[in-house]
Amino acid sequence: MKSILLLVSLWSTVSLHAHVDEEVLYAFEKACMSCHDTYEKNKKAPPLVAINQVYLRLADGNRTVAMERIKTFLAAPSTEGALMKPAVKLFAVMPKIELTQEEMRDFAQVLVETEFEIPEWFDEHYKTHELEKPQEGNVSK
Repeated sequence: MKSILLLVSLWSTVSLHAHVDEEVLYAFEKACMSCHDTYEKNKKAPPLVAINQVYLRLADGNRTVAMERIKTFLAAPSTEGALMKPAVKLFAVMPKIELTQEEMRDFAQVLVETEFEIPEWFDEHYKTHELEKPQEGNVSK
């Protein structure tokens, strides 16, 4: 049931100008959401909303640049290549997941084009770990 709710939630929050089909969202959920959840606080990986905000902020809001940087990291996750250094300190570098080029492109698009809701615990996450919050609200536009 949670899977269906997450899929519906993701589907309903994807920006209207982006075309992301249900199959892509399902694959994204299956590959990413067990560790990178935004709706439940976890201790495995940074929440999706943080990834969205940080990559867009570091790309000055340029979605294409943000997606390229995400794809680069997905292709070869490493401490050196990580843009989210505090997340690496908190969670370690994510393991390499075998993804096709198409999946990396699709997942980067979902991460950048989705306007994730800010969970109630998000502000406390930054305070607890003494992180610099990327910005108020979501930078997706």
